[in-house]
Amino acid sequence: MRDFDFKGAAEMPYNPTDYGLPIWKDEDHQLPVGTKQESKADSMTAEDAKRKLCLWAEQQLGYHEGEGNSNKYADTPGLSEMYGWSPQNQPWCDVFVDAGFIECFGVAATCAMTYQPMGAGSALCRQSAQYYKDNGAFYQRPEVGDQVFFYASGDINHTGIVIRVVGGSVVTVEGNSSDQVAERCYSTGDSKIAGYGRPNWAAVEGKDLPTPAVDPVADDVAEPRHYELRFPYLSKGDTGDAVRVIQTLLQARNIYCGSYGADGDFGSGTEKGVRDFQRREGLTPDGIVGPETGAALFNAEVYKPEEIEQAPEASSFWNTLIAKIRK
Repeated sequence: MRDFDFKGAAEMPYNPTDYGLPIWKDEDHQLPVGTKQESKADSMTAEDAKRKLCLWAEQQLGYHEGEGNSNKYADTPGLSEMYGWSPQNQPWCDVFVDAGFIECFGVAATCAMTYQPMGAGSALCRQSAQYYKDNGAFYQRPEVGDQVFFYASGDINHTGIVIRVVGGSVVTVEGNSSDQVAERCYSTGDSKIAGYGRPNWAAVEGKDLPTPAVDPVADDVAEPRHYELRFPYLSKGDTGDAVRVIQTLLQARNIYCGSYGADGDFGSGTEKGVRDFQRREGLTPDGIVGPETGAALFNAEVYKPEEIEQAPEASSFWNTLIAKIRK
């Protein structure tokens, strides 16, 4: 499914990922709109490293494995040497994470960042989690760039990369998720989450930033096309993914929407949160999410039909966003 830019996207004064929004891609450059580019002259900071890893993870979305768990990540140069064996044709969620670190930072830095011994590293999730635990780097509250670990079949048996943390929700990219690389969204209190391994970012701080694989977008890049934003009317009593999106966006603006957080249930707490947001924005505080309130939540603008270029795929913006955060 394609992502669509909306009018004003290139001028947004923030990184969309900070607000839990999807990464809107400029099709000419395949770069996230609003994402700062790494400087060729600067040295790497922890934030640079996190951004680099998360961008790599986003670029893998949609990749599917071949027969018998075969996958390209198992063939990453240096991975077999780090493990001391070839992980090809094995369950590959942990392989995906390690491959990302290697491609972004190299083998030696990956060992230091994930606390794995060279030549005896592990593609086993519970062992990878144990490396973090043994080094005091295993946490219950997520940060961007963390390696998230999940319980499955009674043990830690799945993992991924945290790319966003918004309010009470954590967004991840996971390999070997239904046989593909997929983006998932969970409540931070989800019982499936065992915890978060925090990479040793100090291992790459001060290193020279590599030249970007794609040239930075020129200042005179053409303005993004204008696509139609379709917002459903949502009110108290509604449930589902669309409600969860609204709750997540309210939380991103530090607006309380009930003790259950982004649970997909439009109850009294969410209605009050919507009213509070509407008052803040100078809108009629009716507690209903319609086009004006929806547009304000997404920092979009409302245009007359004649000002909008119809998207080539009719369902456009809203369905794309729902697909981005659905579990």
